[in-house]
Amino acid sequence: MKGRKLLFLIPAFSLFFTVSCGLDNFYYLDSPFSDGHSVSYTNSDAVQDYFSCVTNEEAGTGGNNVFFGSASDFTFLGTEIYYKIYNNYNKMISVESSVSSMVTSSSSYTAAAEYLLHTAGYKPLALSYGSISPLIKAGNSPQNKYVYIRLSPYGTDVPYQAGICVSTTRLTEYDPGSALTFNGQPVYPRRYGSSFGFNFSSSDVSSNPVPSQDDSDVTYSSTESSSGTWYVDMYAITVGRDTSYSLSYSHPYLMGSVAITVAD
Repeated sequence: MKGRKLLFLIPAFSLFFTVSCGLDNFYYLDSPFSDGHSVSYTNSDAVQDYFSCVTNEEAGTGGNNVFFGSASDFTFLGTEIYYKIYNNYNKMISVESSVSSMVTSSSSYTAAAEYLLHTAGYKPLALSYGSISPLIKAGNSPQNKYVYIRLSPYGTDVPYQAGICVSTTRLTEYDPGSALTFNGQPVYPRRYGSSFGFNFSSSDVSSNPVPSQDDSDVTYSSTESSSGTWYVDMYAITVGRDTSYSLSYSHPYLMGSVAITVAD
């Protein structure tokens, strides 16, 4: 365990990060990674407009496994999903570029998550019922999990409905048997701080209203990229907690972005 915890005063190991100031110890967490699927707002095939990743828990893919069990003074909590809504994709690309630069620079490891959460203002994905934090919670033992998220439905077929699934195998469509649940009830993606969905509509203002420039999960530009189109950017971050309940984060993993056109 000592190999995973170092004093902050040693600059060569500034990779250790926590959001709380003044602590002596920082913990390195390996980030989630790709399941082979990537999504971009430029995609023309709506079937592919889903986000996915693999949580990093097993010894074969990283070192987070050492934070499971009572022997560790640091606890692996799971994987949190963060997002932001834009009306100008250039603003989104600028944030992605900044995060990527910080991730690839060993001298700015701590800045990547700080920038994404506190400066760019990305918010944790909410649920249609209840609350789970982090969204993909750790189990009793380290086991990588495949995460599938579709924010808005494509047609009316079940495989392409909006939903969140967690499985031990890769998913390319919604699987009711792998649906994320709260108190035994399947839950669906919702915007932070509200019960609003992502199927933006000018008529369904009670459930899926068009984003507003004043919304906390929106970065608004006076110059929109395309009238009636919004862009949702999403990241996955590994989360852990020490004995003083201070949180530490991994590098952000970019899950991708999708374009959502406002319906009438």
